[in-house]
Amino acid sequence: MEIDNLTIAIGNWFFKYRSYLFVPILILLVIFMGPVMPFDSMKMDYITDIFGVLVALVGFSLRVLVIGYKKPGTSGRGTVISVSEVVTDGAYLMCRNPLYFANFLIWLGFMIIWWEINFFFTIVLWFFVEYYFIIKAEESYLFLKFGVAYDNYRKSVTAFFPKIKNFRKPNRLFNWNKVLKNETNLLLLILLFPLFFEMYEDKLWGKVSFGKNIILVLIALIILVIWSIIFYKNKKSSA
Repeated sequence: MEIDNLTIAIGNWFFKYRSYLFVPILILLVIFMGPVMPFDSMKMDYITDIFGVLVALVGFSLRVLVIGYKKPGTSGRGTVISVSEVVTDGAYLMCRNPLYFANFLIWLGFMIIWWEINFFFTIVLWFFVEYYFIIKAEESYLFLKFGVAYDNYRKSVTAFFPKIKNFRKPNRLFNWNKVLKNETNLLLLILLFPLFFEMYEDKLWGKVSFGKNIILVLIALIILVIWSIIFYKNKKSSA
């Protein structure tokens, strides 16, 4: 398997800064590409918002599945590609990069809620470019480290889009503590974003309802209280 050095270098650079590069791009998109009311219908706006949240939660559930069965020394949040073994069971039987696909689903959900075509295509293009180079750099690293064993796995499992029927439960316990430690903040974002976005839309389109906003704020506060309790308990148990 041959991958040119420039592609690998770009992939390593994207991998190192993957947690930061998207922030300024997203801010610019939000400023210059405001949300659009689907089909000029408030009813369709509610439907697409609910559908977007569901898509994002599917992506989050996939992340939970991967993180819960994660082996030590495999996928992580570091800035350098480094693994101690190739994971070929569980979600990694569906595709080789289930976490990347899960991230894409989460953002797809947000894109559906935002409902702006240029916003959609810009995000999709960014994900394609970033993950193309990262995946190529990871493939080169894994092939050099694990040789034929990884190459056989690479040839038998798709890179990005999963085949759900291929999933098999791994022969190890699901680690809820790891999930709570790593994914609680992301779940908070997925649940709170649509609530504040709904208030932003109403203000943008001149449909502000004081009673509706009070309900949305109360829901947000309830979510924050539950999140705080979970976060505190998890922090206490891991201390």
